[in-house]
Amino acid sequence: MNDSLRLLLTDSMDYTGILSPEEPSLREALRAYVDFLNSDKGWMMSRFVIPHNMMHQLGQFSDRKHLIDGPLNLCIAGPKVETLHQFKNAVNSIEKEIISAHSGYPGEARTSILELQLPVESVVNLKPEELVRALEAVVSSAAESRILPHRVYFELPVEARNEETTKKIIKVISVHNRSILKRKIKNYLFSGIKINCGSLDVKRPPTAHYLSEVMLFARDANVAVKISGDINSAFPTYNYEHQKNVHGFINVVLGGLLGYTQDLLVDELKEVIQEKLPERFSFKNEYLAWQDLAAPQAEVKMLRMLSLTSFNTLDPKFILDQLEELHLL
Repeated sequence: MNDSLRLLLTDSMDYTGILSPEEPSLREALRAYVDFLNSDKGWMMSRFVIPHNMMHQLGQFSDRKHLIDGPLNLCIAGPKVETLHQFKNAVNSIEKEIISAHSGYPGEARTSILELQLPVESVVNLKPEELVRALEAVVSSAAESRILPHRVYFELPVEARNEETTKKIIKVISVHNRSILKRKIKNYLFSGIKINCGSLDVKRPPTAHYLSEVMLFARDANVAVKISGDINSAFPTYNYEHQKNVHGFINVVLGGLLGYTQDLLVDELKEVIQEKLPERFSFKNEYLAWQDLAAPQAEVKMLRMLSLTSFNTLDPKFILDQLEELHLL
């Protein structure tokens, strides 16, 4: 494998197996995650996504902790809430659950990232003052301790996942991030936006136009992006089991990187996201490219750390099998 593709894929996947429709137990999901970490493709796996209300069950990891180097790397997923009041209560509960887990299993877990869905009412009714209070509640909580998540990705509720609303949320996050920098908040790096490429509970995935618009808006607002999707594929396809079109992991992530390195316009990024022919992508030691648009290796590394961090996936093996069939791995 060449160096640039390895940079693109290293620590790129956050495992969401616990959220699978098959409803595995936490023990089963943790075993699958650790087994993948110990496979020859384990370097691609990053965090284990765990619902906040399962933190107290981390003792089920005890029979696998000797199989990984260092602590269990967690991304904590918050609940869906309707109101700002419920959101603040959820943040307080998550803080207590994290501290309790660290007390019960010291040194066995790292909780650096939190995913939170913004309150439905605040987003649907576009109440900027409530949204700022929601962001501030998270920052105030995280600043309490170094063991609490120092990066938080906010997701829009399904009811409000449209282009106009998403852009307004990104703008609020951007302004708030600048406030964090000015105030020099301890133990907190930044807030980002989580963009869902397709969920099992949503009839249609977001369009390529929507993804292009909001990813480039986030780029221009200097807001980091985390991608997620319940149904995954390396390149765009149609999933007959779920009867849905599926966006491609490579298309979305590499397209996002090209958005930065080539200053793409919406229609240009849309073409990359919709591309179904793998042979139009190039993976060289010095760069990654789609047709004549390239992302140099050094920029891929920087952007993966700061701007396009990771991709939530239920089934990493499916993506990897596709890449192996194309002799990319």
